[in-house]
Amino acid sequence: MQHSIGTPTPGTAPDLPPAALAPRAERQARADWLITELVRLAAQADDPDDRARFRRTADSLVRLSSALGS
Repeated sequence: MQHSIGTPTPGTAPDLPPAALAPRAERQARADWLITELVRLAAQADDPDDRARFRRTADSLVRLSSALGS
């Protein structure tokens, strides 16, 4: 799921109203948004160590989200 690069309201995905989401869907939307932001930060980072750290964190979140079945 792709999200805009705006700043979201804490605890919500920018394009998904929290009242319209089931708890599982809301968690997945948050994870998707966070993954998107980490990838964006990796692409913008000047330091290669920062790029790698952001990418590893995004990869870990993808694996965790998949393992939890969200």
